Amino acid sequence: MVFVVYGKQPSPFPDLEHIEPIIAIVASERECYEIQEKYPETQVSWEARKVQNTEGMELTGGGILYLTHTTLLPYDEDGDGNPIFGIMESPQPTGLYCSRDTAEQEAPGQYLHRVSLGEINLRGVGELL
Repeated sequence: MVFVVYGKQPSPFPDLEHIEPIIAIVASERECYEIQEKYPETQVSWEARKVQNTEGMELTGGGILYLTHTTLLPYDEDGDGNPIFGIMESPQPTGLYCSRDTAEQEAPGQYLHRVSLGEINLRGVGELL
């Protein structure tokens, strides 16, 4: 079990009033409260999520997890005016996995999001693959 932490905050992007990216994935609820205390200007919320295929594995800080998402929404434009898609606004991961192979097998056609357990970034953790 891990906790997916969201951070609602004013948007730096002109087309969005607020963003609410995933700002961390942590191993304990205590860490969620610590993030909430450390960033009082951000509306921090979290949800407990089960990580698939963790039999015999210990989830520790720095470990890599893969989230799957069914949709990405435009949140900004590049220099040519093309939309940039991502998960800055109301992300709803459909699953969490310890292995990329398992994520790709269990959620074919979905977007993969690679995140380090314990990483905190108010603009959103990890990278879309």
